[in-house]
Amino acid sequence: MTIPTKGRSSGRARGGRGHQQEHEEGNNERWLLTYSDMITLLLVLFIVLFAISQISQAKFREFKQSVSHAVLSHTPHGTTKAHTTSSTKAQPVNQLAAIKAQLTTALNSEGLLGDVTLSINASGLVEGLVADSTFFTLNSAQLSAVGTQVVDTSAGVLKSYPNAIEVAGYTDDQPVHTVSFPSNFDLSVARARAARAIIAGAVSNPDRLVAEGRGEADPIADNTKSEGREQNRRIEIVLHPQS
Repeated sequence: MTIPTKGRSSGRARGGRGHQQEHEEGNNERWLLTYSDMITLLLVLFIVLFAISQISQAKFREFKQSVSHAVLSHTPHGTTKAHTTSSTKAQPVNQLAAIKAQLTTALNSEGLLGDVTLSINASGLVEGLVADSTFFTLNSAQLSAVGTQVVDTSAGVLKSYPNAIEVAGYTDDQPVHTVSFPSNFDLSVARARAARAIIAGAVSNPDRLVAEGRGEADPIADNTKSEGREQNRRIEIVLHPQS
């Protein structure tokens, strides 16, 4: 019995559609594989980033210090800006300390160390003629013999240095009204100039000397007592740090 041709054709046609459907389903599954691969890569990337973010802080500091050390080791003479700045600030202080030691030795050799005070502050090296002996009598700008010797001995040391020198004169609080000195300020200026004249005769460049009057300002002793007023009639020689 002959099978109708139409039936066979119909069977083949159905078989062809089934194969095509399976092929399309296979194509549809391929994008899932690509998607899963991408998700896997992203997961690995996040794991790596997380691991990097958890670097030990201690090890990071060690790394930073090693890099800094390497940079500093290549700096000329192995110095840094901070170190240079500190050294620059220390130089004036060391110089003033050395000058103070020389003044101490020179004044002590003349038996005058007990007649002055020596200190270093923000202004510089300060030598104060504030002994119990009277350097200036009342209403006078004439230095006593001891005061003249102190200033002259000090000038012998200071002349070797180019630092600026300020000579400040002071008075007690007793009002003064004379032809020569209308006020305490005028009297203090005259006292400063008396000391400046002695120092100017020793140094090679008198232009670095300045005389200032402070009047009765900044007393160092009690003006209600005669002994205190004697100490307030004084001068201070200030050697400024070399710039």
